[in-house]
Amino acid sequence: MGSSDRAVPSLVVCVCVEKYSSQSNHASGCFTGDSTVLTESGTRRRLSELRIGEKVQAIDATGNTVFSEVMMFMDRDTHQRREFVTIEAEGGAMLKVTPAHLVMVWRKEHAETRFVFADRVREGDHVLVHQAGTARHAEGPVLEPRRVHRISAMLADGVYAPLTREGTIVVDTIAASCYALIDSQTVAHLSFLPYRMVEKLWSLFERASATDSLSLPRHEGIHWYAKSLYTIKDYLVPPSWLYH
Repeated sequence: MGSSDRAVPSLVVCVCVEKYSSQSNHASGCFTGDSTVLTESGTRRRLSELRIGEKVQAIDATGNTVFSEVMMFMDRDTHQRREFVTIEAEGGAMLKVTPAHLVMVWRKEHAETRFVFADRVREGDHVLVHQAGTARHAEGPVLEPRRVHRISAMLADGVYAPLTREGTIVVDTIAASCYALIDSQTVAHLSFLPYRMVEKLWSLFERASATDSLSLPRHEGIHWYAKSLYTIKDYLVPPSWLYH
């Protein structure tokens, strides 16, 4: 499958921090805590129980499914109440995600995928769904377009925004970005390159010292790196690229 994204300017950063919040317009949050992901072991895990260092199903740059390491939670707040968009696709797949979050949509007329803000997905669009019967060790081209037949809104407590090395994630069998707010998956992913490089070096050290690299996040709320990117986004990102 091909993919489409905006041209990438130099020196532009972004963060999965959204303006939707009942408490603060700096709050982020992508999925509900009861949303699930497929782990490398073949089991499904709730995001509220997901640990840093686990490998979960994601989408690589070629459009294939891979298992990608969870590097951090850009936001993790067990009590915050947020508004979520519920996207239901044919076959029963359903994604609960915040409005400014990027979701992978299949454009049949162009035979390509594009990342679209969740509240701009429409009934009749096609999202990419992990095919049934390919759950265990599912890597490769196992996604298929499914027609969206219902979109609704809901309120829920708890927000969870895991970041994988690929910058994508398959949640409740539907493919999505790890990012939000900015209309460019490429730029959003590049903004976390410094963190990925440092974290990679640290993970090599942990393996060399034989320490357990799986852990629950130590912070509640927005991660410091994500928060720092949010504070400078208005100076570096064109306003037309931001979610309004």
